[in-house]
Amino acid sequence: MKLINQHGIGWALALLILMSVTMVGKASAETTVEQLRASGATLGLAEEPPYASYSSDGRLSGAAADLSVAVLKKLGITKITPKVVDFGALVPSLQARRFDIVSTGLYVTPQRCKAVLFTEPDLCTAESFAVKKGNPLNLHSYKDLLKSGARVGVCGGCAEEKRALDLGVPRSQLVVVSDAFNGMQQLKDGRLDAVAWPDATLTATLRTMRTGDIEVAGQLQGEKMECSAAVFNIQDKQLRDAYDKTLAGMKQSGEFDKIVAPYGFNPALSKATKRDDLCGRAD
Repeated sequence: MKLINQHGIGWALALLILMSVTMVGKASAETTVEQLRASGATLGLAEEPPYASYSSDGRLSGAAADLSVAVLKKLGITKITPKVVDFGALVPSLQARRFDIVSTGLYVTPQRCKAVLFTEPDLCTAESFAVKKGNPLNLHSYKDLLKSGARVGVCGGCAEEKRALDLGVPRSQLVVVSDAFNGMQQLKDGRLDAVAWPDATLTATLRTMRTGDIEVAGQLQGEKMECSAAVFNIQDKQLRDAYDKTLAGMKQSGEFDKIVAPYGFNPALSKATKRDDLCGRAD
């Protein structure tokens, strides 16, 4: 009987140890506001004006980046370290915990909602093409790419690349470019016929390049408005929810408008759009 009791106590101790290890592992895997107040936050970015840009002299700018910095500071997180990667590496790097947050105009889609946690939408925009002045190939939709055989620049892993492929545009017509500036330069040099990107990014890039031989074709026919949001690791719900609460207050106070409007975004669009609707909609 004594042996049975000892075995019983042994199993109980083993269970308690297992539960403790599980709880410690879970706590260490989840990033909290308190942790980031102490350690600082790493902000994952891709070079994509007007969403985010990080210059060689260390200056961080862009509507998404400025907004995230403002939210984090309101949460008491004042040490923020930007880290720039290619757009396609943003989600894998976040999942590998190389970042605490991604803020670069990453669209909220049902597929991504299964892999990461989005905040409520922050920036909404329309898809467009940058083309040569006068739009010589008459490109106003992805279907026009099929008819014309046009070569179009896209960023690897972005919504534009996926959309073109889903609509049957051959891979041979798609040219992966590192960023909108690179795509615009190839368009200017005649190596591309169009560059597919959000209209706000294309407009901001053209403004910086100051070139008169390229134009933005307008919202693509048949394409819905897209909205982006800040992104967190799937385990960091507490941190995401704290960010959401602060963001909601900024939208209500008008501070949100003052941050995003100068970059060419319409603040009303994101206020009228909900994350749950974007995560649940059919592609």
